[in-house]
Amino acid sequence: MNEKSTQEGWVLLRLALQTNQLQEVKDNETAEKQAKSRLNERHQREMAQISLFLQPIGWTKAIARYSAQQAERLFLHKTRRAAILLRQRKEVTDLEQWINQQREQSTDIALFNQLQALFSWSLTTQQRQSYHQALSQSDTLIITDAQKLILWTSQSFLSLTGHRPSEVVGQSPQMLQGPATDEAVLGYIRDQLRRVQPVEVELLNYHKGGTSYVCHMRIEPLYSRQGALTHYSSVERYVMSADS
Repeated sequence: MNEKSTQEGWVLLRLALQTNQLQEVKDNETAEKQAKSRLNERHQREMAQISLFLQPIGWTKAIARYSAQQAERLFLHKTRRAAILLRQRKEVTDLEQWINQQREQSTDIALFNQLQALFSWSLTTQQRQSYHQALSQSDTLIITDAQKLILWTSQSFLSLTGHRPSEVVGQSPQMLQGPATDEAVLGYIRDQLRRVQPVEVELLNYHKGGTSYVCHMRIEPLYSRQGALTHYSSVERYVMSADS
């Protein structure tokens, strides 16, 4: 083999090696791309799996948070609704109490007016307004005859004394007195009434249940239009309990 042939052989070998190297490079690049592609695909699959795994948790958290918010809204709504209903019930109760009070007061005032017309009491406009005001304030009004026996009481007599008005008709107001009632005050009342004079005092009386209380009372004689003494009136107002 001559030198020329040897050189050509080396050139061909070098070309073959270069070609082989280039192919290896290409193969390596292809393999690397394929590996990257496989890694990318696996990563995507894993992320998809992770996403599928995480998504329910995310939804669960979101649903739980939404449910909590809804529960809070529902609780606030129920609380507001309960407050509204409570206020409405109180308003209804207050209204019913006011209506009943107005009914009682109007009944008492109407009955008092009927008694005035029946017995022809000679009352000034100021006196009549004073009685009406007392009845509208739920003060207790007691009407006795000239012998000081109870003829009529307003409805508030029950809450003041524990006795129903129908139970005391024909009885003396002395039924409300007891051991601790001040005799000096009673003597002053008797003296004033004996002289047919109005009297205003505070007196200790007894409730039907046995408890004692202090009431402010204003007693005055009632005259007919002919000037005859026919009745007495006593406007009484609760002051305080006398029990220690």
